[in-house]
Amino acid sequence: MDYRFGEQPRLQGCRQEDSFIRFNEEGGGLYYPLEGKQLEGYSYLLVDVENKEDYAVCLNMSFWEDHVDKNCDLFVAVGVLPRFTTTICVPLQFLDGQTLFGPRQPGILKTVVKGNRINPDRLTAFGIVLPPSHAQTALVVSNVRLSQEKPELNMELDSHVDELGQYTGRDWLGKTASAEASNRYLAELREEALQFLDSHADGYYGAPDMKFEATGYFRLEQEGERHWLVTPDGHGFFSSGLDCVNPHSTEPVDHAGVRRDFPVDNMKRAFGEEWRDAWNEITKYRLIQWGINTIAAWSDMEFARSSNIPYVAMLRDYPTTTATIYRDFPDVFSEEYAQRSREFAQQLLAYQDDSYLIGYFMSNEPNWAFVDRLNLGYELLRCPGELASKQALIEFLKERYSDLTALNHSWETAAASYEELFKLGDFPKVSEVAMADLAAFSRVLISEYIRVPAQALKEADPHHLNLGIRYAYISSPDLYSGSEYFDIFSINCYEKVCNAAVEEVYANVRMPVMVGEFHFGSIDRGLPATGIRGARDQENRGKAVRHYVEQAAALPYCLGVHHFQLNDQPYLGRFDGENYNIGLVDVCNREYVEVTGPLAEANKRLYLLRQGVEKPISEAIDYIPAIFY
Repeated sequence: MDYRFGEQPRLQGCRQEDSFIRFNEEGGGLYYPLEGKQLEGYSYLLVDVENKEDYAVCLNMSFWEDHVDKNCDLFVAVGVLPRFTTTICVPLQFLDGQTLFGPRQPGILKTVVKGNRINPDRLTAFGIVLPPSHAQTALVVSNVRLSQEKPELNMELDSHVDELGQYTGRDWLGKTASAEASNRYLAELREEALQFLDSHADGYYGAPDMKFEATGYFRLEQEGERHWLVTPDGHGFFSSGLDCVNPHSTEPVDHAGVRRDFPVDNMKRAFGEEWRDAWNEITKYRLIQWGINTIAAWSDMEFARSSNIPYVAMLRDYPTTTATIYRDFPDVFSEEYAQRSREFAQQLLAYQDDSYLIGYFMSNEPNWAFVDRLNLGYELLRCPGELASKQALIEFLKERYSDLTALNHSWETAAASYEELFKLGDFPKVSEVAMADLAAFSRVLISEYIRVPAQALKEADPHHLNLGIRYAYISSPDLYSGSEYFDIFSINCYEKVCNAAVEEVYANVRMPVMVGEFHFGSIDRGLPATGIRGARDQENRGKAVRHYVEQAAALPYCLGVHHFQLNDQPYLGRFDGENYNIGLVDVCNREYVEVTGPLAEANKRLYLLRQGVEKPISEAIDYIPAIFY
């Protein structure tokens, strides 16, 4: 039996108009009282939603402890397609904070859980919240309820895209008219690429007039305040890269397991069995034309290694353990972690003599690091089972306290043994001194998390650079722990420019920084969401990309920025539901010249900017609130 919320919600930043809710551009929400005891016996929170707009929306299903006059403690962000009716289904188990990315659901785009775990005893309210938008937004929100059962949703999706993978609901400038038009365009593009490549001379694309010692591999150099990558042949280098240089972009056409790879289908239709050769030729030609000098993370490694363009490796399968401390954070003091780290490092053996490899990223955006100021030591207290890291914590505490009596006094506990500290309940009540001790051990855990695999990687491949772990953002200063095992500290930075983020990192670690991801998107060319940073249209996307690259190139301790990504994401969502206009090319492999032109101009000036000979351009850019999930 479902529990339906009978009480009318409190509306803020929105108003009722006929059958729908009109949200202000500044965002707004519907707020309901909700106590933890109301959740007993239920597994799901369900909300029926109709999006009446021509763009996607992100709804934040938000939960509060204590009171709502503050930012929510946890929210579940859910994406909904344009002109679409669906049911949002939030598993209540998400409230424990252990999940970051929810599974795909019929009629739903990406689902992300953000914030700290909720104590049900303190739950007071939840809200259906729309973030700020570029326009007022109309939604029908109804049938808000708690349920024991997950609803069965059979959504018809294939009519939303045509045979080329383009959205059928509207037209736009640059939309490909037919399969025949796509074939003609691609054939002409391949011929253009072949003519260029016939006379092109490969190289490492370093600064011709910046000469350093050549060692046969990429390495680091510092010249006064300015840091450089150095090419194998001894020239200064700044990495202007492109992520996901890959022909594939699969999406679900239905939720019975049927998937389509429209970009590859379009290439196969044009070139038959030669489609892969054609894609390689077109893509190498374009990278050179755009001034891209690095094939970046998640790219096709066969293409990267045969292209004679510098590239980076994104290592696979970061070591984990059978039992984890929090989300994907492993039992880092266990022998299992050490053994899996040694196995993890073996994948570098295939690259150890490749001079075009700049270096390797150990991982990308670990799930545990998305929680602001996460205290892993505290999370360890509530972990069930035997973990080697628990014994490491005990030894850490024995060094801090003369005996257990002294610890109990400071922690305001009454443990009869050190082992009893791990039996204080799901929300252990300890003193501020205890929390400080546990925070200090959290830094020890993170350092070990980095040290063990990093040392195994250097042993397997001493030649190439360790490019770090690509944190999504610095959610806590604790993330700087273990940085001494990197050669370069990497972050992903989806701001208008990366200057402040790079400067903050450099101030804390005093080592050069690389940005693994940035992008800007719009909703004027067939895709309904901008990605993490929005621009009004393609022209403003291009201005924003150029501004970002030029500002980064002028930073003395930034060694590179990598645009995410080559291809637009599919309209119906990639594996996790993202469907952003963030590519340099669309689903039909047509480039966004308004974006690639300014990017190429920035890349022509990289080394003049790097040496301080020229300054980044300054022009007005029309950013809009982002649509992303």
